[in-house]
Amino acid sequence: MSGPNFATLFLGKVDIPPAHAAAIAEERRRNFHALAPLAAVHSLLTAVVLTFAFWSEPAMPLVFVWCYASAVLVFIRIREARRPAETGAGQAEDRRIVRYTLLSGALWGAIIAALVASSGPEHHMLLGILTAAILCVGALLHSGFPAASLGYSLLVGLGACLGLLLGDHKWAANAALLLLGGIMALQRFSSATHANDVRRLIDAAALKEAKETMSLLLNDFEAHSADWLWRVDAHNRLGPASPRFVDATGLPAELLQGGSLLALFATESAQALDAILKQRKPFRDEVLRVSIGPREGWWSISGQPTADGGWRGVCSDITRSRDTEALIAYATEYDSLTDLPNRAMLVRQLEIAQEAAETRGEGFALFVIDLDNFKTLNDTQGHPTGDAFLKVVAERLRDCVGPEAFLARLGGDEFAVLQRDLMAEEAGEVADHIVDALLAPVTLNGREIMAGGSVGVALAPENGADPAILMKNAELALYRAKAQGRGCARFFEAGMDESARVRADLETDLRNALANETMDVYFQPLVNTRTRKTAGYETLLRWNRPGHGLVSPGVFISCAEETGIIVPLGEWVIRKAIEEAAHWKEDVPVAVNLSPAQMKNPSLLATVIGALAASQLDPSRLEIEIVESVLMDETEHNIRTLHALRELGVKIALDDFGTGYSSLSYLRAFPFDKIKIDQRFVRDIDSSVENQAIVRAIISLAKDLGMRVTAEGVENEQQAAILAGMGCTEVQGFLYSRPVPAAELEKKDVPAARLGSNILSLRRRA
Repeated sequence: MSGPNFATLFLGKVDIPPAHAAAIAEERRRNFHALAPLAAVHSLLTAVVLTFAFWSEPAMPLVFVWCYASAVLVFIRIREARRPAETGAGQAEDRRIVRYTLLSGALWGAIIAALVASSGPEHHMLLGILTAAILCVGALLHSGFPAASLGYSLLVGLGACLGLLLGDHKWAANAALLLLGGIMALQRFSSATHANDVRRLIDAAALKEAKETMSLLLNDFEAHSADWLWRVDAHNRLGPASPRFVDATGLPAELLQGGSLLALFATESAQALDAILKQRKPFRDEVLRVSIGPREGWWSISGQPTADGGWRGVCSDITRSRDTEALIAYATEYDSLTDLPNRAMLVRQLEIAQEAAETRGEGFALFVIDLDNFKTLNDTQGHPTGDAFLKVVAERLRDCVGPEAFLARLGGDEFAVLQRDLMAEEAGEVADHIVDALLAPVTLNGREIMAGGSVGVALAPENGADPAILMKNAELALYRAKAQGRGCARFFEAGMDESARVRADLETDLRNALANETMDVYFQPLVNTRTRKTAGYETLLRWNRPGHGLVSPGVFISCAEETGIIVPLGEWVIRKAIEEAAHWKEDVPVAVNLSPAQMKNPSLLATVIGALAASQLDPSRLEIEIVESVLMDETEHNIRTLHALRELGVKIALDDFGTGYSSLSYLRAFPFDKIKIDQRFVRDIDSSVENQAIVRAIISLAKDLGMRVTAEGVENEQQAAILAGMGCTEVQGFLYSRPVPAAELEKKDVPAARLGSNILSLRRRA
């Protein structure tokens, strides 16, 4: 790091921010002109002293000339000082000051040189004092202009040194050296003084700017902010009140000033604020209740102590935000539809009950309730009716469980009840009351609605006291109640946990099988009753689960539907079936079943179009089979999807016809290409007159509507003959073939379309 240079040592150089340069230069000029009268007085005294001292000396004419020239300079100096400042004339004035300074130094140097050279010993002391005074006054007067000050001092000093060397003086050279050293020291002091003055001016300017900025900010704060400033003295008496403060209190400004700050707050808040103020420590965001006549609300107040024993700070009215926070807190803890606590509140209540169970040994019961068939009600009657129904159910549950129980809505059509200090037998009675209450019909819009509900019960601490575990066990019990026919209550049992684990393992393996494509598509032929030839194939899914063997489709399809796996699984089956059909030698159709979840999937059309495009399969060879529940669920959307598939050329079949409640109405809702008679009507057709009548009616209806008919589950020749005699178009069942993998179809050395008739012939020959 380099040391200070000449400019820093003897010229007092300081880096001045451009923003402050003009103000500091003006301040230097004012100081220079302010000292001008002092310099004039000093020059006058010097002229008087020199006149008397050298009156009879030969140098008197020189003294007179100097006095005249000095008087002229003083006059110029005073005139410059009185002249009004001109805009933009600062630098010109600085140049005039420098010129004056150097001229003054030259005059002083000349007179001192002449007097010192020609004077005798009787004048040495006078001239020494005069030289020192001239140098000191010059350093003081010109300190604001260090370069001019240095020039002035050197001119005076050089004049004195020249006089010493020209005169006949003992120790002249030594005195001259001492004089130059003193001049350097004096200049160093003058430059340091100048640097300190400049730094002081810079700090003062920065402080002034900061105060102005703070004043602007405070004014803007008061004008535009919702907050306001406050100040009190050592006795907590308020100072002048701003307009915002007046608006916040609703009191006149003259009444506020001098009044008590504590009087603005409610009793408890005033006591709390008084305790805070007595501590004499800064505080922030204390929320206090305000009570000013009829005006009630909440303020957030911050403050810090002042040196005079008072306080100052900021206040803001948070009444509205506090009300909003209360609404938000309510929304996060309560259900807006039923006004019941939500799941989060239930968890907190379970934690409280858990603490009571651990400390006082109190048991409690958790009931999880799910409404039966609520989705169907919502879809058929509309969401407004569904919401109204939920409100009625909430009121009915309130009346059923009583005020001591904690009732919550978990979401959708699921509710929960927490009841403390309850034995197992009493819990069973409560669960039965809940089931009975939900079984009673609800009248809405003049219509009676039947729903019912299922209940799962978990007891603490027997079934776990931890809220998460208890909730899980109650839901497992609820699943058991729904699986056993709904409209009933079931308690949690240890085996349910194991069943859930088994189901979870099944789901995991099912997901892995889909990801790895380790499942197989099988095909079962549909045989034309007239030609005895294979008229197409139905696609069936089979899964050989590692370590478990073949899994029943009823098991893994049910799991796939409950977990949502059915959508990607169904897409894979569509692509696989179409891909296989594209390689068959005969152009026979391939049928694929769709679940209700697949029909809701917006990517269904894209999947079908993509698979048909990739395989180049004629769309008319693809047949989509749906069940009646597809038309019961999301009816308008599903009807639009079916029409879109028909526009592609895809055939649509209604599967398991006759098993629902409104089969005939669905035939009017959509023009199916085919209906499939459920196998329960075919199974006893050779022995049941009722089944024969039902099947005959279905076939007759299909013919009138221009639809083909396929009978499922044909297992013997007599059934096949009866169906053929009734005019059934196609038959399907173990009589002709069990479902076989695609590889089995390719191994047959016959066209795929003739597989059915060949199997039939083989059975006949046997």
